[in-house]
Amino acid sequence: MAANNQGFSAQMSNDAGNANIISHVDRPDDDGDVCGESTPFLSENPVEGSSKQPSTNRVSGFGSRITSSVRSVASNSLRKASSRLLQSMSTSQREQAMALGVGPAAFLIKDAVIGQQDAPYEGWYDPYATFGHEYDELRNLISVLCGRTITSKWAKRFLCYAPNWILFILSFIEPPQWCRDSDLTIARDNPSDSLREYGDCTIILNAWGLTADGNDTDQLYPNSSSMWISVTQCARVEMACMGVVTFWMMLELGRDGMDLRLFFYNGAKKVLHSIRCCCLVALLIGQVCDRTSLNPFFRMVLLASHLRSFQVELLSVARMIPQIIYILAMLGIVVIFYAWFGVVLFYDTEQGNETFPNLIEGIWTLWICITTANYPDVMMPSYNGNRLSGIFFVSFMVISFFYLMNLILAGVVNTYNENIEKRKSDRDALAIVLLTRAFQVMDPDKTGRVSRDAIMAVFYILNEDFPEIRRLSKEEGNLIFGFLDKDGSSTITLEEFLEFGNVLLLEFTKESDYETLVERHFPQIFRSRSWQSLCMFVHSAIFEYCTDAVLVANAVIIAIQSYPELSGQDIAMDPHYKDGYIDTVWELMETIFTAVYILEVIVKVLVDGWKKYSESPRNVFDFFVTFLAVFATLYVYYPNAYSDSRLIRFIVMAQVLRLTRLLFTYKAFEMVGIISVDIIPAASNVILILLFLMYFFSALGSLLYGGLITRDPDNPLSYILLEANDFVDNAYWANNFNDMVSGINVLFNLLVVNNWTECEIGFEFVTGGKWVRFFFFFFHLFGVVVINNVVIAFIINAFFQQLKTVVDRQEWEEEVADEAIISGARARFRANTITGTNTGVIGGYIARVRPRHMDVELDERAALRKLFTRTSTNDESIAEK
Repeated sequence: MAANNQGFSAQMSNDAGNANIISHVDRPDDDGDVCGESTPFLSENPVEGSSKQPSTNRVSGFGSRITSSVRSVASNSLRKASSRLLQSMSTSQREQAMALGVGPAAFLIKDAVIGQQDAPYEGWYDPYATFGHEYDELRNLISVLCGRTITSKWAKRFLCYAPNWILFILSFIEPPQWCRDSDLTIARDNPSDSLREYGDCTIILNAWGLTADGNDTDQLYPNSSSMWISVTQCARVEMACMGVVTFWMMLELGRDGMDLRLFFYNGAKKVLHSIRCCCLVALLIGQVCDRTSLNPFFRMVLLASHLRSFQVELLSVARMIPQIIYILAMLGIVVIFYAWFGVVLFYDTEQGNETFPNLIEGIWTLWICITTANYPDVMMPSYNGNRLSGIFFVSFMVISFFYLMNLILAGVVNTYNENIEKRKSDRDALAIVLLTRAFQVMDPDKTGRVSRDAIMAVFYILNEDFPEIRRLSKEEGNLIFGFLDKDGSSTITLEEFLEFGNVLLLEFTKESDYETLVERHFPQIFRSRSWQSLCMFVHSAIFEYCTDAVLVANAVIIAIQSYPELSGQDIAMDPHYKDGYIDTVWELMETIFTAVYILEVIVKVLVDGWKKYSESPRNVFDFFVTFLAVFATLYVYYPNAYSDSRLIRFIVMAQVLRLTRLLFTYKAFEMVGIISVDIIPAASNVILILLFLMYFFSALGSLLYGGLITRDPDNPLSYILLEANDFVDNAYWANNFNDMVSGINVLFNLLVVNNWTECEIGFEFVTGGKWVRFFFFFFHLFGVVVINNVVIAFIINAFFQQLKTVVDRQEWEEEVADEAIISGARARFRANTITGTNTGVIGGYIARVRPRHMDVELDERAALRKLFTRTSTNDESIAEK
């Protein structure tokens, strides 16, 4: 055992990974899931690239050098990756892990850290378990190989997420199903064989000409012109993506030791893998049988099955529906009662004939009232004749719109908050159970303590086999152990071990990383009085005032320059703007402002250093706009075919947006701005639910109503549509389901609510019935009443959580037990000793807590304070010494 422990210590000491910013728990990606980072854990020997002889031809020589460099880098990367893989799979390393018996503990710790468990330890294949059979060794080898591949961040992005998102996007750019094989008159005589690649869609969707309503040149079948690939190309892309996803699933099966019982282990693991297999089979059958109408729905489900954070949010919404269904039932009763009363009250009147001819039409009229799309227009026929009739509509709106709809919002907010709290408590409870079990596995002798080498062994397995946990270098492992070992005993107790998940939220940065270029390479200049004076000036309020003055002057110049356009004057453009020379006052001023902004960026980067400069979102925006201004200036004034200097003006105008920082001098504006920056990324999963809902209804609408909105004079539907006066008068031709993009636009209009009835009435006319109302009703119900209220609930919840956090961040500096100085959301500390534990790491570090779960706000200062606080046992041991 001692030999094995020494081996692990040596392995940790050989770690060459020294990332500047160290984050032990991966942040969520765009999709809300997580993936690992491929920082090397084991030491690597440098591989020298081969040298190339220069070519006599300068152009070909340059290309040869570029090709040589690319090949050298690719070769080195491949050889390093292969070397690392072989080292990590070496017998000695795996035997050490087996001897320490930490494999099961690593599985449990991983689930505790990420806060979810697709399957218990028994539902995963453990390649670190000890087996004696050669077949078991082969399975171990396959499991490790597949696990290491899945661990790669880039592998997960390109083999898992990329093909799924490509399949999802494919529905927007492929030829719509309804027009591939059409019997429309316009496509009846399709003479060109090349058009078979797109079916009849090329003729139908690209048809322009005299429309049924008399316009000379308009689209006969209005669409967004988003058909970018042919049917054959779509099939090839879909099959290729399916092949990649299948390969990814085979890697997951290999990680499970090629054991189907583990691959389909009961629980979330079985459900997700079954859904993915069914979707792939359904997509394959659709391609083979040339029946791909339902493929967009299977693509959506397949993508959703890979987005774990999205699934958590979706389950929260599903749990929310039973809580609000009683309020919806009450709303339905109110609507039916008022519709019944309205039919009787307005019988044989203008109001009754238009809006309450029968019970069904009355219900539909009142539902539109609830959406506010036809109020007060709906009541005007009776209200103009008798003011007392307004009591009917006003009382209905008070009960339904002002009370019950807001009661639904209150129910959604309350249920969402309860779900958030339940998620947090469930994660905490799961973490305690799993970490306790992991501790028991790592303490087979029941001594109540776990050794340092056993912890390092766990780090090794977490590094090599779990993409959810970032890799730990030697320094990182020692720092993490220091935070765990609060009593300075070089062993970990159960109470300390339960902090494992919190400690892995820490992100470290070396203080030396904040050294500026001048400080590192020109120390004498940095220590000079003139340079320190410059630094003080750049950090002073006077410098900010000067910058603001330049921005105000820039805004005034642009306003004067743009005044003719802003005032609506019709003036001819000065030809000097396009001659490629700086020969007008305005062009000179734009160039001067660009030079001033360049100087500001250079001075700030030199004084603060790139790292500190780039951590400010405002500085990043300034740098990006300044870079664009410089690029535009060079592009316009360097001799080429484009020489319109107005491009510079448009980009320099973006600099004027920096004036918004004047608003942030007020505390309230600053708070709102900071909170908004924090809320937007956290809202990604809620927005994804809305995106998937719109995708589903757009695909369904294209399947049911594709091609019905038309202006084709040879199509009888176009003349029927002309009878829908509200639709025609508002020129709603582009509001259709002729393709997916147009359908998304229709659904977005429904989310905004206003005037959605004018769009719906057009579909009533072309379908010749009222059944289309159910389509619009259910989207409004799920999209506006449920999901939109979930978005509101999320914003309310996140705002108040972030408000408390932002206030806490702005508290004064505090010192924690001579261990660290907490300022804002960061803690500065010396790394050699942490809570009494000698880490062996030298230098100053900055620690910050990065919450893993964006839906639950974390008190960063309190978490840092807790991590840097020693236990009483530690203090007693120090006193005894």
